[in-house]
Amino acid sequence: MSKEHTSVTGALDESELLYTKVDEVGGIVKSLQASFAAGKMRNIEYRKQQLRAFLRGLREERKALYDAVFYDLHKSNVETELFEVGAVEYDIGLSLDNLDKWARPESRKLGSLQPAFLLSKAEVRKEPLGTVLVIGAWNYPVRILLLPVVGALAAGNTVVVKPSELSPHTAVVVERIISRYMDSDVIRVVQGGATETSELLKNKFDHFFYTGGGAVGRLVAHAAAESLAGVTLELGGKSPVIVHADVEDLVPTATRIMWSNLDNSGQVCVSVDYLLVHRSIKDRLVPLLIDAAISMYGRTPKKTDEYCRIINPRHWRRIMAMLEASEGTQLRITDDEADENDRFIPPTIVDSVSFDDALMQDEIFGPILPIVTYDTLEEAIDLVNSRAQPLALYVFAKPSSAEHIISHTRSGTAVINDTMLSIASHNTPFGGVGPSGVGNYTGEYSFDTFSHHRYVLDRPLWFPSPGVDTIRMPPYSGKENAWKLSLGSPMVYPKLWSLRDSVLGKLFTLIPFWRILTIIPGFIIALLKVKPAIKPRKD
Repeated sequence: MSKEHTSVTGALDESELLYTKVDEVGGIVKSLQASFAAGKMRNIEYRKQQLRAFLRGLREERKALYDAVFYDLHKSNVETELFEVGAVEYDIGLSLDNLDKWARPESRKLGSLQPAFLLSKAEVRKEPLGTVLVIGAWNYPVRILLLPVVGALAAGNTVVVKPSELSPHTAVVVERIISRYMDSDVIRVVQGGATETSELLKNKFDHFFYTGGGAVGRLVAHAAAESLAGVTLELGGKSPVIVHADVEDLVPTATRIMWSNLDNSGQVCVSVDYLLVHRSIKDRLVPLLIDAAISMYGRTPKKTDEYCRIINPRHWRRIMAMLEASEGTQLRITDDEADENDRFIPPTIVDSVSFDDALMQDEIFGPILPIVTYDTLEEAIDLVNSRAQPLALYVFAKPSSAEHIISHTRSGTAVINDTMLSIASHNTPFGGVGPSGVGNYTGEYSFDTFSHHRYVLDRPLWFPSPGVDTIRMPPYSGKENAWKLSLGSPMVYPKLWSLRDSVLGKLFTLIPFWRILTIIPGFIIALLKVKPAIKPRKD
C-alpha cells in the first residue's frame, strides 16, 4: 500500500487522510500472515529491534504528534505528553527491559505434587498468537491505538493497525511513523471508516483488539467468533464517583473529580460520568466543584489552549441534546456559551438529577457532571448496581466505607480517594467487565493478552515400567485390575494431606515424604501382580 503522507503543519481537510483501497485490505492481511508463518517475529531480539524503531519514531515525530492531537481535539501539548506519547514510550521501555523475563518459559512442579508425574518436566511457553488486529479510538488517538500495539509486537505477532478516522491528523502521523520506521512485513496501517473496517473484519485474525463503543464492539466480537479467535474489548460505560458523608477533605475531592470530568472535555472512557453524593455534604461540595473548574480553566475556557473540544459536530449535538432534555438544574460555571462551530461545550454541573433523567441513560462523554444525592451507603450501592458494570468506579470515603463499597459493587477498575490517575500505572491490568469490556492490557498484561500460554509436558519413555504404566489403560474390570484404582487415585490425586505441613514433610521438598508414604504399599503390590503392557505374540 503506497500513499502520499501529508505533513501536519496546519489543520487538515479530512479528505487529506487517504483511505486504504478496499481491495487492498485482504492482501495486506495475507502478507502479514505470511511474514508470521516465516517466523520473522519468533526471534526476541528482532522484536526488540522493532520496539526500538517504534520508540525512535515516536521521539522524532513528537512535535508532529503534539500538533496532530491539538488539531483533532484541541488538547494541550502537556496532556498529550503525559497521557498519550509518554505513556506509549513508557510501555515500550517496560517491554524492552522485561521482555526476556516475560517470554521465558515457566516451569511447573508436577512430580512433587502428583507422584504419577515423577521424572516429568512441565513448562508453560509464551508463544505469539499470529496476526492480530488493533482498532483504536479517537478520544486518545495515540495512547489507545498504540499501547496494545506495543504488547502485540513484544509478544511476537504481526499487526494490522486501524486508527480512528475521526482523528485524521493523528491517523496521518501514526501511519507515517509506522511506515517510515518499522518493518512493513511486521506491521501495517489500514486507514478508513466503516467500509474499510467492515472489510478488515471479514479477514481471519488470531486476535481482535478494539477500543470504542458497544455497537461496534459487538461487530468485532462477532468477527472474532467467526474466526474462533480471541478478542479484547475496551468499551467504557457510565463510571460513577461516590462521595460519602465521612470523606475526610472535600477540597482535594472536588478538585480530583472535576479534573476527571473535564479532562479531554470529558471524552475519556474512565471519566467521572456522574456524581453520587451523600445528601448531608452536597451543599458544601458543589461550590468546591465550581471553584475547581474555574481554577483549572478560568471563566472563559474557550479562550485557552488547554480546554479540549468535542471531536465533531455530530457528537456535539448528541451531548447538547442530552443536556437540553435534562430536568436537572444547570449550574453556570463560566462566562462562555456552547458553540457548535467551534465544537465547544463549557464545563457544566447539573444538580438534582434523578436516575430517570436524560443524562443518566447513556455514557455522556462530555464535560457534563450530573449530581445525584443519596441518604444511606446501601442506597448508593444499590444505585450503582442497578446499572451495567462501569469501566471505573471512584470512591471518596474513609477506609471502612470505601472497602464496603468496593466489596459490594463490580467494575473494571476501582480507585479510592482519587479518579482516573489509575490509567497512568502500567504494571497493572486495565480493562472492563461485562458491558464495559472483555480482557485487559498495559505492560506485562498486554504481552499476556497477545500470547498463547502453551503447556508442554515432557515424559520419559522408560518410566514407569510398561507393566505399571497400564494403570491408566483398560481393562479396569475384574479383581486382577482392582489395583489400578487403589494405586492410581493416590498417585494422581494424593489424598493424605495431613502430613503436608509437618516438619518431616517439608524436609523432603523434591519428592515430599508424606506423599511417598501414600503410594509405596500399593506400588509394591502392583509390581508383584502386574502383567506386561503388551503380550508377546506367539509365532
